[in-house]
Amino acid sequence: MEVATVLSGFQVEAKCPVCLDDLRDPITSEYGHNFSLSCIKQSWENLQDSFPCPVCRHQCQEGAFRSNTQLGRMIDIARLLHITRSQKKRQKDLSLCEKHNQVLTLFCEEDLEVLFPLCTQPPDHQGHHVRPVEEAASHHRKRLRSYIEPLKKQVADVQKLLAAQDRELLELREKVENQAQKLSCEFEHLTQFLEHNQRAVFSRLAEEEKDIQQKLSANRTAFSDHIATVKGLLTEVAEKSVMSEVELLRDIRSILGRCEGLKPPALYSFQLKREACCLPPQNVALRKIIQRFREEVTLDPETAHPNLLVSKDKKCVTFVKKKQRVHRNLRRFTVSPVVLGSEGFDSGRHYWEVQVDEKPKWTMGVCKDSLSRKGKWPPSGQNRRCTVQLRNGDYVAQGAVPVTLLLMEKPRGIGVYLDYELGEISFYNLNDRSHIHPFTDTFSEALKPYFRVGRDSKPLTICAVTGCEG
Repeated sequence: MEVATVLSGFQVEAKCPVCLDDLRDPITSEYGHNFSLSCIKQSWENLQDSFPCPVCRHQCQEGAFRSNTQLGRMIDIARLLHITRSQKKRQKDLSLCEKHNQVLTLFCEEDLEVLFPLCTQPPDHQGHHVRPVEEAASHHRKRLRSYIEPLKKQVADVQKLLAAQDRELLELREKVENQAQKLSCEFEHLTQFLEHNQRAVFSRLAEEEKDIQQKLSANRTAFSDHIATVKGLLTEVAEKSVMSEVELLRDIRSILGRCEGLKPPALYSFQLKREACCLPPQNVALRKIIQRFREEVTLDPETAHPNLLVSKDKKCVTFVKKKQRVHRNLRRFTVSPVVLGSEGFDSGRHYWEVQVDEKPKWTMGVCKDSLSRKGKWPPSGQNRRCTVQLRNGDYVAQGAVPVTLLLMEKPRGIGVYLDYELGEISFYNLNDRSHIHPFTDTFSEALKPYFRVGRDSKPLTICAVTGCEG
């Protein structure tokens, strides 16, 4: 192998993988990779817990590297050899024009090509900017050197971005672990309540079985006693029927009365209590978990339609025939009698309750904060909201596709539960805490409580959410 090839290969290996320049004050990591001391310090700047190797990305201990002075001296020697050989090569091997076999002394700036003076004759390079190679080389050397610092800066910037990405990975791991721990606690809490309810239900079922067994046993005893009585009476009647006339008629009233008045005991039938055989719909654990995320939602008067009167405490809204004197703003609904909640939710879990009582027409749920204030009902496309409504006596879940709801009991209040990250919205009947309808979607902007009020005088009221014991 030629000395030039070996020297060139050594120079490639002697480059710092961070700045791509010759190694300066070289150090060696615990994984055997070499870097310039200033580059490794810059790569680990602002890092506290994690120190990845810039080459293999394995984690290193801070300061776990050693100075490689021998490698530094070898690099200096190789640099001197390279300079000496380059100078000798330039003196010995002047480039010649392939066409004219003469020394190349000119440079064409348009074609970026080294030329011999005869090469500039028409038609080649006609009208081009041609100048001596010394002048052109000086210009382009300065130009190339001007790229060195920006390229180094770009390498350093990318290294910083890579370090930031490593920090993001650590942050992701920490957030996932915290979320998993939180969910684990919630599931443990739910499991404990479910187990408690299960034991209570099975205990009530066993008590009911014991009580029914006692009554069935007593009923069986009554039948056995009745059979014994009937058999005794049968024997007595048979004996009486073969006696003489006088003996037969003596005390006949008693035996006839007993035969005619004999009645069997009633058959005892039972039916298990329904609540003893299944978990009640208002499961205690579920209620407690929902109540943990309760929100004191208030109404935003700045969004209320002019025919809507919002109470001073911002908890109640009523439709009035006379329009209110309100100032115009882009947030106010002007077509439908709608008002939004003051609170916007772009993360987390939230729960609130609304009292509807005997109100004949209403709509409630959530909508995007960017919902058009001048849109017509029902909404379409990007203005879609997730709501339940009472309209013309029918309960409807209004989402991407309307769904008619068959409710066993007319709700006097509605509970709304939002889990932003999971993209879930659920509605509950406050009469018995039964589940009405769920929605699943992907949220990308803030959501607000949504209320559409029917054109009647009965109010729609947001309840103060109370905890429940169980």
